[in-house]
Amino acid sequence: MAVVYKFKWKDESLICNTMAFVNRYKPADPVKDHELYGSEPYDVNFVFPVSSTLSSDKVRLVPFVPRIHAAPYIDGIRGYESMYEHMPVVLEHLRGFLCAVELFRRGAGNILFGNYRLDFTCPDPDHAEWGGSIAGMIGLLDTDETHLVTEISPVVVLPAFRRTHVGSHAVGVLLRYTLDVAPAGLGLRKVKWGSSPHDMASNNLAKRMGFKFGRVCRWNCTLPRVEGYPKVGKDGRKGDAGNGLLGQDRNEYAICWDDWENGGKR
Repeated sequence: MAVVYKFKWKDESLICNTMAFVNRYKPADPVKDHELYGSEPYDVNFVFPVSSTLSSDKVRLVPFVPRIHAAPYIDGIRGYESMYEHMPVVLEHLRGFLCAVELFRRGAGNILFGNYRLDFTCPDPDHAEWGGSIAGMIGLLDTDETHLVTEISPVVVLPAFRRTHVGSHAVGVLLRYTLDVAPAGLGLRKVKWGSSPHDMASNNLAKRMGFKFGRVCRWNCTLPRVEGYPKVGKDGRKGDAGNGLLGQDRNEYAICWDDWENGGKR
């Protein structure tokens, strides 16, 4: 049937007849068991070239390959339920974590890196070839090849490596990769960073790395309520579509190419 809209324009009634429309949206299919570890070789599915030399003298970043990195990552977070208190996820079990990694990978603007702490005196006993131990993961989110913008997210440092150089070196390596011009980097124009206002470690790291505060984005995301996994958020309206989920604001930061060239790189 036709849908009729009535508008008031300069005291005249305008009737607009349109064709009927349909909405065939359906949720994406869930990740199947055979997709949990990805293809072999692993397809990172990223819009830009991926460098094989993302490193400093302290850390090395390599694409996160679930078949290689998922198990030691999960081992590293076990027993630290509070580490996700500011994140809109709870990923304490291997299958849930693998599903989240695969859904992230399907977005062509996203890429995850495993973050190795380079320490030849303390190698991973199962992976001597790493030259150290996996110390977390870091990623790029919603990278836009048209507008030359990306966001550093997520940034996770495993509990055993907190209060070390791992976080700042990993962020610095990604800033060089994204903001330096070719052939050393991608030549993007803006790198964003988002933090919960209550996550002081993340806010302080952004400032220390040269990101400039932009604004507070209110009610930016929802947070799951899971018993035993505390979340720092605020209550929404009774009866809204969130069905009781907590809400979280977001501090937004950015570093742009001109910030980078005029002192940020140092």
